[in-house]
Order: sequence, then C-alpha cells, then structure tokens
Amino acid sequence: MDNEILLQTLLHELQDGVIVCDADAKITLFNQAAADFFGKGQAISNGDSLYSHFLKSPVEHALDLLQYEQQDKENDPERPPCIQFMNATPKQEKYFRCRLSLSPSHAGNNNFFILIFEDVSAWYRPDNLLFMKIDEFRAPMTNLRAALENLTEHPEMSPVMRSAFENVLVQESLNLTGAFDSLDQSCNLLMQTQSHLTEINPAIFFGFIAKHFRSEAVHFTASTDKTKAVKVDSYGLLLVLSHLGNKIQQARNLTELSCEAHIGKQFVYFDFIWSGEFLPTSAVETILEEKLQNSVGELTVAGILHSMGGDIWSQQHENSKSTLRLALPLAMRLEK
Repeated sequence: MDNEILLQTLLHELQDGVIVCDADAKITLFNQAAADFFGKGQAISNGDSLYSHFLKSPVEHALDLLQYEQQDKENDPERPPCIQFMNATPKQEKYFRCRLSLSPSHAGNNNFFILIFEDVSAWYRPDNLLFMKIDEFRAPMTNLRAALENLTEHPEMSPVMRSAFENVLVQESLNLTGAFDSLDQSCNLLMQTQSHLTEINPAIFFGFIAKHFRSEAVHFTASTDKTKAVKVDSYGLLLVLSHLGNKIQQARNLTELSCEAHIGKQFVYFDFIWSGEFLPTSAVETILEEKLQNSVGELTVAGILHSMGGDIWSQQHENSKSTLRLALPLAMRLEK
C-alpha cells in the first residue's frame, strides 16, 4: 500500500503527462497532468482507448520498434529501451512530444506500456514561419554553387575577370553557407526540433527497416558499425523511405528496386539503386515538397528530413545504374 501511495504521489507531482495502457491500448492509469493537457472537452478516463486521444500510427510504430529491439540478444539490459516521437490529437489540434517504453517484464509478460508526453503545440507547427525562412536560404545557396561550377567550366573568360568572379562567388558561398548553418543551429536550439529524435543501435534499426520493406517490394540490405549510433525520427524516416521507394517505382515503372544502407565517418546513407534513367533535380525537388498524410502535422518530405539534419540528391552512374541518396548525420559514439 505504501508503494502505491508513493507512486500516486510521484505521478501527481510530475509536470509531464503519464498514461499507462494495457496490451489493447486501453488506459489503465493516468496522472493529473495528462488530464489537464486535454481538459474537459476531451476528458481522459480509465478504460478509454489511447487512440481516442492520440494518433494511432506513431504509437503503433514505437511499440513495434521497441518489441523488435527487445528481441535483439545484444541489446544492453541496463539501458531500458525508449522511443521518442511526435504525436497529436486525432484532429491534430494539439501536438505532443512523447516517450514510450514497455513495462518491466514480469514472468516473461509485457502486457503494459507507458507513454510520457508534454504539450508542444506552442512551437511545433508544420507551417512555422521561422522554418520557412530557413528554407529560403537553400535556393540561393544552390544557385551560387551552380554559378561557380558554370563559371569554372568556361576557359575563354579572361584571367583577371575569372579570378575576380571566382573570389566573389567562393566567398559569398562560404558566407551564406555559414550564415545558414548558424541560423539552423539557433533555430534547432530555440524550437527544440530535434528533441523527439531517438538514438538507436544501427544494427537494430536497419533490421527493423528490412522487416518493414518486406511488404513493399524493395530489396533492403545494410552494413553497419556497432561503435556508432543513429539518431532519427524513426516513424518519420520510415514514412520518407516508403514514399521515396514508391515514387521511384512509379516514375521509372520499375519491377526491381534496391535500398542499401551503410555508415560513413559522419553520415548514415540510404541509397535507392535501380537500372535506368536517374531522377532529375526538378523531380527530386517536387517530391521533397509533397506532404505525407500519415505524418504528424502533414509534414513534407523535406520537413521531416530537415528535422533530422538530412539531405538528399540524385545521380547517374556510368554503368546505367541510378542512385537517389539520403544522408543523415550520425549521433555520438556508443559507449563500449
């Protein structure tokens, strides 16, 4: 009884919302903060389905990933798995930053899960003007770099003029890139855009992606490095990968498409590879601006990638193979 009173006291004092659900996502316990987030209009009660208050897909994704991670024999037992992600009310009037974990195992049974969340509606907006301003930097940076490439490809220009133009373009490109990086970092700090990302062992995550792709006619392979970790919006990334795969298959009428993942020194790469013509830059830019209806806030492909610090580009190879590469920055080294 003393433990129960202590638990109730701790839950009451927490500012974050806490909801405990059974295996059928029925609410069995919640604290006052959780009730306050929803108010009388969407009052929470024991026995309610969690999905009457939150979007279902992000929660189910987190549960699937946690259950997959638990099956991995090399998972560190001293580090209880937890998945961070964004979610929203069913009509997306409110947005929440969530952390989901499975209940401690008793006699081999994991019948409950715990959702801890906070209301971030004040800053998490898909049409946030600050983010839109950041995106305005991308076009001039691309144009400057393209102009520099064109300039260097014309040897008929006089040496003096060439030198002057090259110095200006190089310096302005560096200045603009530096300004963008500084603004991007400041905005990430101010708006906490990366606070919903989950750090995870790449071997586990790549295995989970392979499982996901089995139903999508995409052959997925991966090579990994156990000393490094990926830090991603796992739900958003799977939406993006599925969308990119579908778009490539439709655009090139493909029956075979491969996705290869590997880890470099600073980035993790996802390469879609196929035989035939590559996707031009204009086609990639169109895909980036498409909204993903199942995302939290109906974000665009670009919006999800930018929240993870990702980039994407297309290229043609001499062997008639084409690649669409998605690159994401690595997290810190995992402790050995």
